Amino acid sequence: MKTVYIVPAFSDQAGQCRIVATVTGQRLQNVSRDYNHYPDKWREVGIMNSQGKLVCYDGKSEEFAEIKACEPLAAGLVFEFEGIHHWA
Repeated sequence: MKTVYIVPAFSDQAGQCRIVATVTGQRLQNVSRDYNHYPDKWREVGIMNSQGKLVCYDGKSEEFAEIKACEPLAAGLVFEFEGIHHWA
C-alpha cells in the first residue's frame, strides 16, 4: 500500500505544499500523526501550488492521473494506492 499525503504548509510564503509518500503493508489510521511522528519513512514525491494544482509528481502515471482528476487539491488530502510499490 502506498499512501500519498499533501502536507499542510507552515506558511503561505512559498505558495505551495509538499506531497509526500510512504509504502506500508497496511492502511494508516492517522496519516498526519504518522507523518509527524515518523518523518524518516516518508519521501517527497511532488508539489501542489497555491491554486490547488499538481505541479509535479514522481510516481506511476495512474497515480498522477487520479490525483490530477481531484483538482483543485487541498492540503491534508490523502490518496491510497494498492498494489506492489517500492522505492527505486
